[in-house]
Amino acid sequence: MIGKCASAVLLVAGALATPARAQMGEAHFGAIGSFGTGSAYQWGAGLTASYAPGRLAYMGLRWIYYAGSTDRRADSTGSWDVTTRAQLFGADLGLEYPLGAVELVGSVTMGAMRFWQGADQLGVSGVVPLEEVGTSFVLAPTVMVEFRTGPLVMMPQVAYYFAGSPDFRWPVGHDGWALSLMIVLPLETHRITY
Repeated sequence: MIGKCASAVLLVAGALATPARAQMGEAHFGAIGSFGTGSAYQWGAGLTASYAPGRLAYMGLRWIYYAGSTDRRADSTGSWDVTTRAQLFGADLGLEYPLGAVELVGSVTMGAMRFWQGADQLGVSGVVPLEEVGTSFVLAPTVMVEFRTGPLVMMPQVAYYFAGSPDFRWPVGHDGWALSLMIVLPLETHRITY
């Protein structure tokens, strides 16, 4: 009797069951806000796109425009207001580690940092402002935490920029910490059914 009841329960459970689905990939598209400690960085914002195949690996692209800072500098020609800015064009590659409701991502960003420096001489009229542009390789080890808030994914992160120093008239703060927040829309790419 017990064997017949157990068989009936298993038959009904099997008839009502639906296939289990495991998410196997996710694309992210969104915005990034950032603050960098180097004088060429300060506050910045940009765009990001990434893909997490199997939700184990992480690869992406990012562009950030940093507003930079203005400093007063002096040399033998006089006093200058010197503004330095930067743009990051980077590719990310890393691994995701599930930690319950959040995922930890360890990655490295590689790419180009485009620096711009402009200088206005103080107290002298008719002097053309100086402008210089320089590009260098950048490498940035990054750690981020990924968590879901409704339809969006928030990804706070910390990185350290190792960027080459551009050959400018006035030195540039080109290395330093960066704290960022990515807000992205996740799009599921495929699932596996078993």
